[in-house]
Amino acid sequence: MKDHVWIESRGKRLSAMVHQPQGVSNPPVVIVCHGFTGEKVGGNQFNLHVANGIEAAGFAVVRFEYAGSGESEGEFAVDTTITGWKSDLREVVHWVKKQSALQKGPLFLLGHSLGGCVVLLHEDTDHLISGRIALAPVIHPEENFREIILGPQMWAASLAGETISHFFGKGYFLQPNFVRDIARQNHSPLQVGQTYADPVLLIHGTEDPAVPAEGSRQFYQEYNGPKELFLIEGADHSFSRHMAELREKIVEWLRSHV
Repeated sequence: MKDHVWIESRGKRLSAMVHQPQGVSNPPVVIVCHGFTGEKVGGNQFNLHVANGIEAAGFAVVRFEYAGSGESEGEFAVDTTITGWKSDLREVVHWVKKQSALQKGPLFLLGHSLGGCVVLLHEDTDHLISGRIALAPVIHPEENFREIILGPQMWAASLAGETISHFFGKGYFLQPNFVRDIARQNHSPLQVGQTYADPVLLIHGTEDPAVPAEGSRQFYQEYNGPKELFLIEGADHSFSRHMAELREKIVEWLRSHV
């Protein structure tokens, strides 16, 4: 069963879908975080397929869109920054813990690509999180966006104050605050990962052209908490030909940590 809700963050309403498994009281909850230029359904319905598999296993799921993405209020070019996304996720976590139907079960975070980065960056000061799942996560935001997603020329132009567009095959526009936020704030999952000890599952495709799997390997090597790295041979950034294998691994891991 799915219901649409609005969640307040940064003075805007975030659009979210809540999956409630039938006949399950106080279910564990998974918050699903989309990636850069993504939304809560996802390309090829990626996030929807992942959420449906998790719901079928008896978990509640909250799929939401960051301010400026999808149906959420705001403007992509203005509101898209890692700092802003971190704030949005924090508000969604707090919203979940205020809902009578969701607040009693363990809470997990799941993110894809830049959403995986935000999941690994989340500062759980209230100790509300029981585990984190990062799918093809961005581990080195500056390097990844400068060298691959935007490219050196667009990165330099944005850093200099220009609004950029049409990067990595996308027709989006970005004002300079996205690049400047990355350059100035040092968003480092490797460093933030030293501040928590949650169980972490990393899943990455070996043929990912957008976010190289080496970042997940490095996080796995340096993270001191309970961890698992699952590499899917031949999978691309969106796991387009490996969805069944991906969902099976996610559900298996979640069940083992409830």
